[in-house]
Amino acid sequence: MTDALLQVFLIVSVGVLVAWVGWIDEESTNLFSSLVLRVFMPALLFRSMASVSFGSLSIAPILSYLFAALLIYGLAYVVALYWGPRDPSADSKAGLAAATAICATFSNNVMVGIPIVKLFFGPDGLVVLLTVLSMHALVLLGFGTLVFELTSKSRSPVSRMMAVRQLVQSAVLHPVVLPIMLGVAYSYFALPMPLLLDSTLAALGQVGVPCCLVLLGASVYHARNRFQARGVGLILLFKLAIMPVAVFLVAQFLFELPPMAVAVLTTMAALPTGANPYLLTQRYNQGVPMAATAVAASTALSVISLPYVLSQFAHVR
Repeated sequence: MTDALLQVFLIVSVGVLVAWVGWIDEESTNLFSSLVLRVFMPALLFRSMASVSFGSLSIAPILSYLFAALLIYGLAYVVALYWGPRDPSADSKAGLAAATAICATFSNNVMVGIPIVKLFFGPDGLVVLLTVLSMHALVLLGFGTLVFELTSKSRSPVSRMMAVRQLVQSAVLHPVVLPIMLGVAYSYFALPMPLLLDSTLAALGQVGVPCCLVLLGASVYHARNRFQARGVGLILLFKLAIMPVAVFLVAQFLFELPPMAVAVLTTMAALPTGANPYLLTQRYNQGVPMAATAVAASTALSVISLPYVLSQFAHVR
């Protein structure tokens, strides 16, 4: 566990270093991230799910994680609505609360979660993460979009229907969700994996994990000057502390999941805020600076909080 943790730190530090010396600028970081997301990670996701026995897959981790996440979403929304800071640029108090809630619950399960879980918990842990990931974005972003639409004062019924349709379409055809679903289908039909295809996918997938961590370090460095304190403290409290505790309690005591599933789900909950909430706030122009800061600040602080969470599951492999 210690070796894996040090490995993560070193690879992330490489990303910070190459950004600091100017070998990769912010635009190049974004372009490379897009390449990793569309080429290397799909190979890893498809191969991981295709090689697993379909009968061993369970829906319980999905239900456990999303149940806890929606509970925290509701709690964060209410707290932000009545006690959170006010932003004059926001359309309404409810819109800003919606931005707070989605940032407080949506984890960066791809660029951070996949490499972390693969390194610490191995193939079995990765399967748990990918199982949840198949529904994670669709449910949380769908719920977040619904709340934004209901709280927006300027959206027509037609535009709301179009937003829902675009959400479903982008979720199904997403470069993360699609290879997971194809891998599950491959496993269901128990199709043989040709050796050449398997070795090619394995080679591509091995590139994806370190690339994600290097890009994470570069992204944190490039975002160092964008922090704005307004409203971010509440998001960080929910995302890095309350959310992991809630997911752990639900998975351990309500659903009584096995130790590996509990460890992976708690780790997922403790991950920093993903980029999708920022894109969602941009679409509705609600709390955009706060969301951008939450992504950067939670990513930076997770370097401290994640090791503590992982240390609690050092016995799980």
